[in-house]
Amino acid sequence: MASSRPVKVAIYTFGCKVNLFESDQLKRSLKNIEIVTREEDADIFIINGCTVTSATDGQVRNMIRRFVKRGKVIVTGCYAKKPDPFLECASEVEFVNDISEVAQILGEELIYDAFFDRSRPFVKIQSGCDQFCSYCIIPFVRGSLKSVPLAEIRTLLEKIKDRQFKEVVLTGIHIGKYGKDLDDGSTLADVVKAAHETVGRVRLGSLESPEIDEQLFEYAKLGMILPHWHVPLQHGSDTVLKRMNRPYTTDEFKTAIDRIVSVYKELPAIGTDIITGFPGETDEEFKRSYDLIESLPFAYGHVFPFSVRAGTAAEKMDREYPVPSEVKKERAAVLRELFETKNEQFMRSLDGTADEVVIEEKLSETLFNSTSSKFQTVEVEGGFNSRDLIKVRLKYGSGKLTGTLTV
Repeated sequence: MASSRPVKVAIYTFGCKVNLFESDQLKRSLKNIEIVTREEDADIFIINGCTVTSATDGQVRNMIRRFVKRGKVIVTGCYAKKPDPFLECASEVEFVNDISEVAQILGEELIYDAFFDRSRPFVKIQSGCDQFCSYCIIPFVRGSLKSVPLAEIRTLLEKIKDRQFKEVVLTGIHIGKYGKDLDDGSTLADVVKAAHETVGRVRLGSLESPEIDEQLFEYAKLGMILPHWHVPLQHGSDTVLKRMNRPYTTDEFKTAIDRIVSVYKELPAIGTDIITGFPGETDEEFKRSYDLIESLPFAYGHVFPFSVRAGTAAEKMDREYPVPSEVKKERAAVLRELFETKNEQFMRSLDGTADEVVIEEKLSETLFNSTSSKFQTVEVEGGFNSRDLIKVRLKYGSGKLTGTLTV
């Protein structure tokens, strides 16, 4: 007699906040399937993969190899949308381009909702990118811009409010272009306004500097956007930015950062992304990048040695003007050290200040990690619940921030 137990599915996610949201969305949609966290319990393995670098390709590839010996493997996300010549067991795996198709394979319809298991839920407001930076594979695997209608976002925000969340993170592949494909004139600022009115604290995902418009600056000045901005620079040399097909100069980027700083009463946390070893990068170009980063008020930075992606314009550049691997890594190490110094300086500047933090991970019976408005991890002691929003006085010491309750 056949077993009547539900199918057990394990879901593993790599990459950005969009992938995290879509995995949560899938979990919420699979009403007749049991989601498990131990691979030993799973009948089906779903891998929501990332392909932004060769390193992430390798991580996904290794997981596929491990799980294909244990059961059915379905791969989705950006990794699923391009062939991987290094995956020898591809014929044994089902590659599914869209997360909605995964739901259909499992007998469900994908809904615009999420099974939020974080204290600060991510909300995907758009997908796709039309920028075609010369190094980036994402426009090829994610396709053109596709914005979620504002009415659907409002409905999800109401659910988030009903579940007692105090902060929401607006995310997407290219959120600054939100609404460009809609007919109603909706913009990112409209989403910010709706999120602030409904949930309260609004944090923006990665946002390109040319797309920070006057309305966003005004909303930030009014306290409707948390003082934390992630603005990708990618390089601090104009000649490299031009080869990357980035839509700004270093002077324009600096002007945008200065403007962000000016709309807050205190220094906001500003983060960025940097690539080292882009094809043809000279010592002088790297020095310009270092000097610009050093001059700007970054609180943190993510540094990536250049990783060639097949099919991009930079693939040809890399064949003609390659930067040796050891040079890429050396330059990445130098910039990471610089960002470590900047991060410590930023945390020191917060010593003695007050902030509101969202309670997140429980470390012990009375010790919790929390996230501040400026995207800093703060340890707090007390009897709290996940999602609580509390006001604390910050103290810096031993390389970390702690907080004590304040009235």
